[in-house]
Amino acid sequence: MLGYKISQIMFDDNEPVLKKTINAQVAIYIHSCILFDIIRESKYNPVAVAGHSLGEFSALYANGTYNFEDGLEIVKTRAQAMHQCETNNKGKMSAVMGLSKETISQICNNSDTQVANINSDQQIVISGSDISVEEISNELKSLGAKRIIPLNVSGAFHSKLMSEAKPKLRDIIAEKIFQTPHCPIVSNYDAKDKTNTDEIKHALIEQIDNTVLWLESVKQLGNINNNFIEIGPKKVLTGLIKKINESFHISSFNSYNDTKQLLNV
Repeated sequence: MLGYKISQIMFDDNEPVLKKTINAQVAIYIHSCILFDIIRESKYNPVAVAGHSLGEFSALYANGTYNFEDGLEIVKTRAQAMHQCETNNKGKMSAVMGLSKETISQICNNSDTQVANINSDQQIVISGSDISVEEISNELKSLGAKRIIPLNVSGAFHSKLMSEAKPKLRDIIAEKIFQTPHCPIVSNYDAKDKTNTDEIKHALIEQIDNTVLWLESVKQLGNINNNFIEIGPKKVLTGLIKKINESFHISSFNSYNDTKQLLNV
């Protein structure tokens, strides 16, 4: 299906190659879905799901919207289309700490930079052309931003510099049969829970060049259930969720070793 052996890229200890958009998205999707299947053997069935950006695609596998293979083909197409965008339109992303999303949005207004992720009240990510992000960052510093951290990414994700990826993503999603999921997904695009397949498809397409509303998504998930399980590499979302609401209970599974307690091995 992929036309190459992703396992060689995942396990050959060549991190720069693995981190390329075209490889990383496919690898993370596979990794996350496998971990979910292991956890599912221990009767962990979600009552709602969400994912941060790419994570929405493994979340949709977890709630039964599509099978693994269809999800993989969608992710592969998305990765290729985004890789082409980042090649054609050079850009960057930076995390801004210590300013409100309202202030940051106002400064980004009418520029080539936009708010890409609202991760918490105190962490907003901006995305856009290299020059614009630098200019906006300097202005935000003058307004009192505590820290501005350039992100180690290869493109301006969740900005209009990714809009050219939409047609290919729309086409591959249109080809696939989405089943009514057994539990809702809370969408990055509007932070609303969805089970309608047309709405899910629309949100996936719009997500690619719009803001990831993670803060509001987590709040909405908390209205459904306050026990969270993070599945996937590293534990970034665990940290973000704790910043949003310290009372939420979170378990994190990012490797097979993490799942052994569930499997009693």
